[in-house]
Amino acid sequence: MRIFLDHDGGIDDFLALLILLSHEDVELLGISITPADTCIEAAAPATRKILDLAGRSDTTVAVGTLEGPNPFPSDWRLDSYKVDALPVLNQTGRIVAPLSDLAGHEYLATSLMAQPTPVHLLMVGPLTNLAWALDHHPGVATKIDRLYWMGGALEVPGNVNQDGHDGTAEWNAFWDPPAVARVWDTNIPITMFPLDATNQVPLDAEFIHAFGPLYRHPLAAAAGTIWALTNGHVHRTGIPYYAWDTLTAAAMLHPELCTYREVRCGVVTEGASQGRTVPTASGRLVLAADRVDADAFRTHCLETLQQ
Repeated sequence: MRIFLDHDGGIDDFLALLILLSHEDVELLGISITPADTCIEAAAPATRKILDLAGRSDTTVAVGTLEGPNPFPSDWRLDSYKVDALPVLNQTGRIVAPLSDLAGHEYLATSLMAQPTPVHLLMVGPLTNLAWALDHHPGVATKIDRLYWMGGALEVPGNVNQDGHDGTAEWNAFWDPPAVARVWDTNIPITMFPLDATNQVPLDAEFIHAFGPLYRHPLAAAAGTIWALTNGHVHRTGIPYYAWDTLTAAAMLHPELCTYREVRCGVVTEGASQGRTVPTASGRLVLAADRVDADAFRTHCLETLQQ
């Protein structure tokens, strides 16, 4: 499967990358990073170190520069520094995977335009880079076989808790609502993994501890160590940490981990509900992950990351 990845440098984004790298049949065409749930100066080297660990140092990484109107909380963004500093990613003291001279949005656009046939686009952060590419390179839409996006909340509450917001939006949509609206205004086939699905895969200590016996496997060692960083999130907030991006990556490669339904929905771009993805008869048709086989997903992660 030929895939281009755009992520935004959070803990779960790095885990989604590890899932992709654990599949030998994945041809990773490139990676762009959106500077959203991250500090980009840590997210870029961490991404490149993960590529090196997996023996995929031929994959180029590009640093995004476009900002959304609604910043993530600063303490969340600092997690990227923790990942970049992990000993499991710093065993050689050097980074080989190349860094593009192009900004992330430009690299995404030029990489897609160069493809001879349409490819899968996996976006596990905001849609900002793709929205820019569509505005400046309209032909990009024809190069995307399907967009897989972790974002939105359809029939469940959102996870945004900010002054002036009503809590109906999911963070990847809230960071840049106009970008979602721009992507929705295309014919690109979209499979979205909203909170309705990802809420079904909370991560607990039992799952994280299951990686202990797998530490001799490099990708499992990295995944278990990175997942362990989520314990602070749970104890600090009292809110479970979910496999948002990891589920999206795994189900893109193994659709049977979820069931899906067709939904028409739109996006609110302004006001107290900005970023909300609203089911409506006049909305854009998407395929939305619905039910998740959580046990099968966890088993898949444990088995696949041993590769």
